[in-house]
Amino acid sequence: MSKIVRLHFLASHIFLLLCFALHIFVRPYNSFPWSNFISFLTLFITTIIHPLLGLGVLSFVIPFTANVYEHLDALFQIRLLILDLLSIDTVIGFILAILFKDIYLKKWDFGLKGIQDKTRFLAYLLIIFHLIIILTVAIGISRNLYQAASAFSFQGLFHNLINIRYAGLYDDYFPLKDLFIFTAVITLSIRLLALVRTKFQLYQSILAPLFAASAIILTYAVYSKITGIGYNRDGAEFGVNSFFPDLHAYGGYAVAAFLGALYYLKSSNKILRIIAGAYSLLAAVGVVVSSSRFSIVMLLLSILIYLVYFIKTKSEKPLLTFAFIALVGVAAAILLNHWGDRDLFRYLAQVPKAKSFAEFSTVLSDRPDIFRSVLLMYSQYPILGLGKGIFYRQSSFGEFSDSAFFAGIYNGENAHNYFLQILAETGFVGFSVFCFIFVYQAFFLKNRYKQIVTLLIIGIFLGNLYGHSLLIPNILVILFILLGAANTEVQDSSDQQEVLYKNLSQHWRYFLIAAATALVIAATMEVKTSYGKVPFQPRFVCHKAAYYEDQQTGGLFEGNYKVTGKTMKVKYTNHNPENKTYPLTIDFDLEQSGKNIYHHKRNINSPRQYENNFDISQISSGSDIMLRIKTSRCFTPINMGMNWDNRRLGIQLIEVSFE
Repeated sequence: MSKIVRLHFLASHIFLLLCFALHIFVRPYNSFPWSNFISFLTLFITTIIHPLLGLGVLSFVIPFTANVYEHLDALFQIRLLILDLLSIDTVIGFILAILFKDIYLKKWDFGLKGIQDKTRFLAYLLIIFHLIIILTVAIGISRNLYQAASAFSFQGLFHNLINIRYAGLYDDYFPLKDLFIFTAVITLSIRLLALVRTKFQLYQSILAPLFAASAIILTYAVYSKITGIGYNRDGAEFGVNSFFPDLHAYGGYAVAAFLGALYYLKSSNKILRIIAGAYSLLAAVGVVVSSSRFSIVMLLLSILIYLVYFIKTKSEKPLLTFAFIALVGVAAAILLNHWGDRDLFRYLAQVPKAKSFAEFSTVLSDRPDIFRSVLLMYSQYPILGLGKGIFYRQSSFGEFSDSAFFAGIYNGENAHNYFLQILAETGFVGFSVFCFIFVYQAFFLKNRYKQIVTLLIIGIFLGNLYGHSLLIPNILVILFILLGAANTEVQDSSDQQEVLYKNLSQHWRYFLIAAATALVIAATMEVKTSYGKVPFQPRFVCHKAAYYEDQQTGGLFEGNYKVTGKTMKVKYTNHNPENKTYPLTIDFDLEQSGKNIYHHKRNINSPRQYENNFDISQISSGSDIMLRIKTSRCFTPINMGMNWDNRRLGIQLIEVSFE
């Protein structure tokens, strides 16, 4: 097993290095991405100096990496080319530096040999989840290919697979993006299991930098709310987002910071309690200024639960702590009244009055309808899900999502609940492993320092029950940094309990083998039968109307014409040289009053000008007809070829005339 772990570990590093080099040095933009490269190089150098120093720098800078470009521009009018996934580039610098040191020192066990069995089991769970990500990404790509939404030539396949990060306005499909991100965070987490071993290392290299960064983020948010200075996507008067893309992501982060501060209110160190009190007040105000309604609800619930906890535990200083936390709650309520609560309490009051599911969903910001739709989509592919990374696109098809929110208003969106998105994209298998990883960390690793780590993880999870901040890579990085701290001074139990599977009886082992075999067979059948089912059909992605100034048709063209003769002449040009190998199929249809009156199919295999003549003598002169042109197969995703290679779907119409 150890050899497999080392092989997986090394393969992950190689994959990340290749992806990073590919996107830095082989790129669809003219300028060199110095910001990303310097971020990578900074972490690489500091980690070479000392791994714990590099980890401290990483923990401090990661919270700022999601939205730094807009704030540099808003505050200092500094405009830099900063590519998407800056946080992942930073992580790669850290983990590659440690790998370099291991190779130089000939430490071929990568530091994993020294960790205890219980912690090693957590590493195995992470590897299993990584393999599920790889499998579901492959399933997603294969289904996308069946939809004919990706290129089928080697050149086109390369162009689409290289598209890991956002590079242009029309980019909407990133086949390997999730694999790139999860490979980075899982490798980081496993690496930290061997690196962070003492409470001093935990505090110095993870918690202290995170709390310092959070203090800056929270202070900046409050300052931005008061002055209006800085970048706020929805306007400071509505709600601030600090260094995050939107107010919901920031609000969830502020809730996690608040929970972390509450933990230290019970410290025996008086100075630390004072700092924790000031920090909790700052975090509470930070949640309020976000104007994220769910985050505000979580803040108020956290205060209430904490008060009940102190009453029941009969702390030595219950009155002082009780009064302070109550004061924080009162301050939050006053500020809500001052800055506005976005009708939070009015909507909550309407919940019991809702007379239908539609009304109930409306007062809760459409979340019930969104969740219903996600569960409906999941039910179609329950074992391994839709495929990692393709939820956004597949949800845009109303026939599949059965949701006006997904298909009508936004033309595809995320699930607005990270756990439901994991469930929909990786199925019951991926969702179960993901959840068990954190259950195992919280309940099975005997670690007296895990409480603060677990509390921060819970805080991050709270922000994803009604939102999706874990889709933002730097929040996911923070989550897996905290998970990697699970090995801090782990204590073996006195009876030296073995891992559960070693104690199973023979009957239970046979049962588990049979269940696993049945699951594999069912999953195989689910994947095999999915091709051709909704939504994995070419009609959802190929035959989409696209309009170009030069009359390129896209996958679907529809035009209305008035008949002025007995023959319709259609002149067009096929520009794609790949049709020599992969012939282009063109379907011409003429419709009148909603009825198909003429159909013609043609296959062409060379790039040149063509002409088709259609006999329409049976149609009276002066009547209206519609010409529909469908082309298959598609070459690129829905974004109509803007995925760097600039190839476009369809044919170029030269002239439509009558004789």
